[in-house]
Amino acid sequence: MTASCGLCERDLEHGYLCPGCTLALAERLDRMPKVYAALAGFLSPAGRAATEFVSRSHAGAALPVDEAVLDLRYGGIALVLEGWWSDVQRVRGWGEPAITGDVEARVLRAARWLGMELSWIADSYPAAGDLAREVRQMEGAALSIVGATPDRGKRIGNCVAVDASGVICGAVLRHRQGETRLVCPWCTCVYESGDFLMLRTLQPEEAS
Repeated sequence: MTASCGLCERDLEHGYLCPGCTLALAERLDRMPKVYAALAGFLSPAGRAATEFVSRSHAGAALPVDEAVLDLRYGGIALVLEGWWSDVQRVRGWGEPAITGDVEARVLRAARWLGMELSWIADSYPAAGDLAREVRQMEGAALSIVGATPDRGKRIGNCVAVDASGVICGAVLRHRQGETRLVCPWCTCVYESGDFLMLRTLQPEEAS
């Protein structure tokens, strides 16, 4: 009996989240405290372009705080992450997590905890796809405010690893500036810097 990834719906031999979506979720959780901190500079509508005001009073004047940022900074991000933390602990029979500290500390702690538990989440947590989807949406909402996008890297080629049945993986490999090794998001094959030239050589001319 085969399974499918709860986020991208790619076929899996087992588990609830494919390696690629697991890696993407790990990166989003790692970025979340930084994204949270960046939102502080956008609490005042004056911190954004006049055409980007999202909250206005009934009279039409700009509110002193941007409600979209306020929602994410004071409750939104922390509550979402802590909600998933609580549910994972519930499923594992560990009881409720201890929520302490200010909001910034709570975001950092919840994101780190979920990141450390990702292997189990991907393999054994039925709601893993919903978790990954909500974190992706939340990061997207925050990044749309701060005007930043994560570095996806430049396409360097396709994974050439061959599985036991002789099938080539073929997943897209992307290289971010400063990286000295690549890990295939699908089969987890590792490529060292000495392999990059080979990957580029095999890269189709039309790919970008």
